[in-house]
Amino acid sequence: MDVRDYLSDDGQALLALCSQLAVPEESAAAGPAPFKLSEWNQFARQIEASPLKGPAGLREKSAAELTKVLSIASDDADRIVHLLGRAGRLALALDDLFSRGMWAVTRADDHYPVKLRDTLKHQAPTVLFGAGDIQLLRRSGIAVIGSRNIDEAGAAFAKEIGRLAAAACLPVVSGGARGTDRVAMDGGLEAGGTALGVLADSLESTIRKTDVRELLLDGKLALLTPYVPTAGFSVGGAMGRNKVIYGLADYAVVVSSDFQTGGTWAGAVEALKAGWCPVFVRDGTDMPKGNKELIKLGAAALPESELPGITDLPQWLRGIHPPRPAEQDLFGHSQ
Repeated sequence: MDVRDYLSDDGQALLALCSQLAVPEESAAAGPAPFKLSEWNQFARQIEASPLKGPAGLREKSAAELTKVLSIASDDADRIVHLLGRAGRLALALDDLFSRGMWAVTRADDHYPVKLRDTLKHQAPTVLFGAGDIQLLRRSGIAVIGSRNIDEAGAAFAKEIGRLAAAACLPVVSGGARGTDRVAMDGGLEAGGTALGVLADSLESTIRKTDVRELLLDGKLALLTPYVPTAGFSVGGAMGRNKVIYGLADYAVVVSSDFQTGGTWAGAVEALKAGWCPVFVRDGTDMPKGNKELIKLGAAALPESELPGITDLPQWLRGIHPPRPAEQDLFGHSQ
């Protein structure tokens, strides 16, 4: 794996400006913090309107020059110069990352998932880290979301959704956590399909697991995260990665959700409000209250009783939520 096959000059500059990779843990030595997404979006607009053309154009510019050409405060210019000045340390960190089978891409790079960029727009993560065949990210898929604690009926439903996604040659997109995520992904993989796991836990630790490593090497699984590979689990991280799951999907299926609490509920409500993709919810008898309330908020019901009769899941979902004209190619297929 070669760093330059994944990261352009603009991408490497963007990584230096917006990622925690290679930032010293000791707060006293850390210096200015990398730009948050909202901060970078503002600077990106200023860079686009300037003669610099892209993030790489910020290199070898003094703080005084940046202040003038971007019309920014001197403190912000100093921050840019400092962050770009860690290029040597960042290069070593990238070499180590890629040597261990992981990769990084930014919004400035060709390998960044087009579906994610187009769906989330300014909310798309500036940087993604991952492992596995990055070409799998060129296909949008079917997201399957649900709680970690899932009953037998919910598990059977999630596994069947995974199998139907594989039959349609679409990857299962999920969070990779125990419960609904893993059951749906296993259903797709066991049926000969592929899966995309969007992690809220350590990528570095996850790829060490033997079964995960085998799937990555076989090209069946790709893992990605908007956080540095060493970042451990956090509730905020789990909430933040939800939008990536929805952003990679043509359709999302919620298997089970608590009401007004938990990441499944919060992610589905956010997706419904933002319109990132059509959201379906398992419906039937003895459903969790969150499922029924999500349907009231605008999610489409996917009756549990109808699942056994569905042979073409994407076609069935399109029958309820046909793609908008702008989302179709010349042959009428969803892009």
